[in-house]
Amino acid sequence: MEGVKGARSKDPRKPLSELVAGSVDAKRSREGLRSASLFETTGTALSKSRASFVLPLLLGALGLILPQLRAEAQTLAGPVVTETGLPPNSLTDLVGTHTGSVTALDTKDQTGTQNDPTKYVQFGVPSGQQYLGYQSFVVPTTISLSQVTSLQLMANVLAPSSSSDAFTWSIYNWSTASYETLGNQNNCGGVTGLHTCSADGQSFANWKWLQYNAPGAPLTNYINSTTREIRLQLASSNASSYVNVDWESVAVYSNRGAGAIFQPPVVYRWQYQLSSNATLGSQFPATQGINVNVCQVPFTGGACVTPDIIDFDFYEDQSISGTNSFVYTTGAVQALHSSGRKAIGYVDAGDIEKVRPDYQQYVDFDNACTGCLIGNPFSGFRGEFMLNINNDKGQADFIRKMTQARTDRVAANGFDSVEYDVISNYQNKSGFTISFQTQEDFNVSLTKIAHSDGLSVPLKSDNGQAQDALTISSFDFVIDEQCNQYSFCNSYTGFQSAGKAIFNVEYKVSTSKFCPTDNSMNFNGIYKGVQLYDLPWNPCR
Repeated sequence: MEGVKGARSKDPRKPLSELVAGSVDAKRSREGLRSASLFETTGTALSKSRASFVLPLLLGALGLILPQLRAEAQTLAGPVVTETGLPPNSLTDLVGTHTGSVTALDTKDQTGTQNDPTKYVQFGVPSGQQYLGYQSFVVPTTISLSQVTSLQLMANVLAPSSSSDAFTWSIYNWSTASYETLGNQNNCGGVTGLHTCSADGQSFANWKWLQYNAPGAPLTNYINSTTREIRLQLASSNASSYVNVDWESVAVYSNRGAGAIFQPPVVYRWQYQLSSNATLGSQFPATQGINVNVCQVPFTGGACVTPDIIDFDFYEDQSISGTNSFVYTTGAVQALHSSGRKAIGYVDAGDIEKVRPDYQQYVDFDNACTGCLIGNPFSGFRGEFMLNINNDKGQADFIRKMTQARTDRVAANGFDSVEYDVISNYQNKSGFTISFQTQEDFNVSLTKIAHSDGLSVPLKSDNGQAQDALTISSFDFVIDEQCNQYSFCNSYTGFQSAGKAIFNVEYKVSTSKFCPTDNSMNFNGIYKGVQLYDLPWNPCR
């Protein structure tokens, strides 16, 4: 949430080599393995029992049979976008061995320092072993491959430091017959590069969540058109260690391309609750700590009123879910819908927060381009950094890819709208030179992502572009912070002339000072505390 002076109000306390191929070929390089044919990659140096296990997959790859799903996929469906979580169908070792059953990967049930070998799969052995293998996931026939918009690996791992033995996940591109890197066991910045993290330097200290999006396009290249297999390779960098995997899933997001986009009425009462805590989690467990029935007397007096629409994060606050869990706020969305109200899902677009599960992928991109993506810290918010939305090295394309995956998740959870925060980087001290036109082009591209997922999208605090015709036509309404405090409320007359709602929030100005103005301008004004819990919430009308 960005004010014109850079004031933001989100709770700052929120935590949120060469492959040694062993008996295959000790001199084969990693690139050689990537460019190997399907038969060569899957059929080399397999034991008889393993060969019998892999044979059905080989036949499937040749189009002779269709693999059967080992376990039922988990689905979450919004009006337009569906998330289908796929457990691995099978595990295949090429070099080294694994212990444990593939069924152990269906459920995330290890956290902290827990160590129940029946709950996870160990790739490699404790004494150290080179490991190379792959996991197969099968996309159900109910999903049209042409409708897939995002593919996302999620895993819960207990691992060595990547400095001692990096375990890298890669996704197979069936079109190029090669693997493309997703990432390794780092999840908070890594042990080398520009944004190192001490926790990633620890070996087997705690279970940690990994999350990576498939990097390229079209996404159909990663799904075998005949067998519908998605193949993920896991490879160690040396023979010194092993990795435990408690849970692994590929989330497939598919877009049905139908549905009306919600347009907020001009007069529509809103609430802004981006933060929660353990106390609120106990008070409102069914709605993940979101107080959907908050009721307060408005500035105009009378009986208490409730919000028509609430803006909140699509993940439950980690003070409730725990530091290694990312739980959707689906219960809050459903509760609002059951009473005829609406929900806005919060997404950071122009900056990156360390507490986000996909943070490491931003760091990996930034390291690869020598600092071209992640810029200055966002003033006042520890662990949050501005992003470079220029595209000279593919930065904007990368951000859009990541934002597409986040937006898909918001849509699959049933939200009606998505708020993209930090979309006025050209006005801020980002560490990069960003032009007015570059910002507008980037912002408009975000609206296309939202609209394609059936979501309306507000212009967030970019008052400098609020009078531009393309901006007005592209965005569906406005979320503004502190326009009374900083005297720029007249920036949104173009949106009002277009019949679009203005949602305003003030943090430092009393309701007696700004509510008369907001009401006279037909703004939907509220007063909030800067930490953005459920209370205080004082609507102007």
